[in-house]
Amino acid sequence: MQLLLKKLIFLFLIITSISIQAKDWSGLFDHAQYQTAKISPDGKHLAVSVLHNNKLALAFLETETLKFVGQATFGGKFEAGQFHWVNNERVVIKVLERSYNIEKPLFYGELYSVNYDGSKGLMIYGFRMEARATMSRIGNKKATRGWAEIIDILPKDKKHILISSTPMSRTGERHASVHKLNVYTGILKRKMTASPAYFSRFITDNSGKLSALTALTKKNKVSLYIRKEREWEKIPSDKIGDKVYPLSVSASGEYLYTIDNYQQNLKGIFKLNLENNEYSEVYTDKNVDITDVEISTDGRSAYAIRVDDNYPAYLILNKNIPEAKIFKSLLTTFPYNKVKITSKSEDGSTYVILVSSDIEPGNLYLYNKDKNQLRFLFKLMPKFDSADFIKMEPISLISSDNYKINGYFTQAKSNNPDKLSPLVILVHGGPHGIRDYWRFSSQVQYLALNGYSVLQVNYRGSGGYGSDFEKLGHRHWGDTIQQDIMESYQWLVKNNKVKKNQACIMGASFGAYSAIQSTIKYPGMYKCAIANAGVYDLELIFEEGDIQKRRFGMAYLKTVLGTDQEKLKAMSPVYSADKINIPLFLAHGEDDQRAPFEHVERLKSALDKAGKPYQWFVVDKEGHGFYNPKNQKAYMKGVVDFLDEHLK
Repeated sequence: MQLLLKKLIFLFLIITSISIQAKDWSGLFDHAQYQTAKISPDGKHLAVSVLHNNKLALAFLETETLKFVGQATFGGKFEAGQFHWVNNERVVIKVLERSYNIEKPLFYGELYSVNYDGSKGLMIYGFRMEARATMSRIGNKKATRGWAEIIDILPKDKKHILISSTPMSRTGERHASVHKLNVYTGILKRKMTASPAYFSRFITDNSGKLSALTALTKKNKVSLYIRKEREWEKIPSDKIGDKVYPLSVSASGEYLYTIDNYQQNLKGIFKLNLENNEYSEVYTDKNVDITDVEISTDGRSAYAIRVDDNYPAYLILNKNIPEAKIFKSLLTTFPYNKVKITSKSEDGSTYVILVSSDIEPGNLYLYNKDKNQLRFLFKLMPKFDSADFIKMEPISLISSDNYKINGYFTQAKSNNPDKLSPLVILVHGGPHGIRDYWRFSSQVQYLALNGYSVLQVNYRGSGGYGSDFEKLGHRHWGDTIQQDIMESYQWLVKNNKVKKNQACIMGASFGAYSAIQSTIKYPGMYKCAIANAGVYDLELIFEEGDIQKRRFGMAYLKTVLGTDQEKLKAMSPVYSADKINIPLFLAHGEDDQRAPFEHVERLKSALDKAGKPYQWFVVDKEGHGFYNPKNQKAYMKGVVDFLDEHLK
């Protein structure tokens, strides 16, 4: 393993130092060679998440020389997930596991810790801990059939982290308890407190003391609790928004900062006075929701916010935080990019930076504050260069019923720039709370590099543009959402960006539903449709899949779809298959839990009954969307072959 990891680093240096003449664009669907990197508190070592034998491992390097010094690898069906340095020598890792019937590795609550030289590796939490504990001579500790989430690394406590422990259950609807966990022995200290509700997320103050938590109600709303005199006090639901998201506690301990849309349309920054419960707005953008908040690498302080009104833009919240000053200077160094500080040394002298854009999957850098010097580390996808790719262009239009619709257009790569290329309308999933962003997309680039322009539409119902805009899509999956997509396509035609009658509609999840439903609602508008992992019978969503299994999931479905059976049938493609008169490409994973395989089987049966042709691409051991690069490559090759036949 050590030799192979050395070779990986050496290979990266070779690849990035030469000009690649022939590109294999299918490599866009390989998992990134590098995922992220984080620096130890003393700044002497880097932990790098790296792909090895198609599984994620951690490689530990000397910061100065990048010399390999240790590793964390897992055998069999296990691999390394998210990780945190807890002191100068020890790292805690979330363990991912591939089940026997699905390709994508998932987190099942287990935590593993190891020293940077690869020594003293130990499962410190989870259902497999007992066997590991016996092997490590730790005595009579027992396995925990629970789900761990790290609350706080506790930087001043070198032996413990603060975790929540939720007992295993089919739906996750159990009360979490909070414990200190010894990262060397796996000893779980006695319960400090328990959550008063399900699906909890805990927040600590600057000293690591529990201050607040949120929980999800059976009505799919968020409740907020604050810690007072060792008890949890619920903030009245009429005093906060129903989707409040806590960020951090102020350095003084006086305020809890949140993202919320309390008594307003757009999500902004709010603060809650922890003494008298007064709640007030701090900042809201005039056009879009807050997309993200930059939190200091110790997880304690929010110092900047990001909004995405077309391109990402940042606003510094707290200029007094040293990390904020570094972040601001990095934004100047990397204009027109997304910037993320992944970690920093304890003395604030060295930072690890991740930079990405619409044409750059991601580059990792080391920043030395004292020398004001940037040092390039790794490309996440070293086979490609940003010059290979095509920029995304933000667009906006006014719908026929007077709503502003935003989106992105990527012009196809072409040897004849005077000739308009055919279009693929790539519809995002969700539909609610999700939106398309200005960022790198392997699918978009693959289509554009193969000669197809791409349109992405943030139709009504999408997230990011306020609760009013999102609610416009509720119970309108089959009509006005599809109208927004169609009118965005027509806007491109009117603005001479694409030709009329040279478009195919494509998507996954809700995007797959949209691709099929649009062909029914607008016959003759599209030349073909491509649908992957779609829902095609809206009544079936209430009976099968993982959404309806949870109480809040059923509340969500009733809100966004309603319960009118006639309307659900009218918006379900399986009942209108006879109206489809264009070529279809249907793809699905047999082990999809979100949109069970029965959806595509019902559509297939309806198409067969109506005598309608379609192309079939079904893969076993895949869930909601394809994870295995081989399957992704085969799918996208099939997509381009299908487009070449029916659109070019």
